[in-house]
Amino acid sequence: MSVPWTPVQVSLGSLPAFDQEEKVYKLQVPADAKEVLIYTFVTSIGEGDSIQRGYYAISTSDGPTVFEQYMNVATGQGVNIVNSANLWVPVTSNKSLTVKLHHSTCSKSEKKHIAGKLAASQDWSSVFVIGYRS
Repeated sequence: MSVPWTPVQVSLGSLPAFDQEEKVYKLQVPADAKEVLIYTFVTSIGEGDSIQRGYYAISTSDGPTVFEQYMNVATGQGVNIVNSANLWVPVTSNKSLTVKLHHSTCSKSEKKHIAGKLAASQDWSSVFVIGYRS
């Protein structure tokens, strides 16, 4: 059985750029929305010595319960990456989405941005709400 959904396009902003950086986005959906469909992408032109894998943890939470999903990201010398994800996540009482980058080579203190040579570009990543279910 399929549950109908309503398409929308709401830009929430860019993804976190450095290891352990976390961004919280306010979900702009109707009060009766129970789930949202998130689309996110990341693009990088690699720098560094070797390929390094990391991931984005993408979640909503309701008290101590965290509804977490993941998107892989890899960087390294000569590695060009584009990755994206479409994720259904529950809308919880705080109506927010949290995204945290886990990538040890992307150090803010060392100015090693996840987008590598694309860091100056404003469109290296984005997070959108592209639909919801009530």
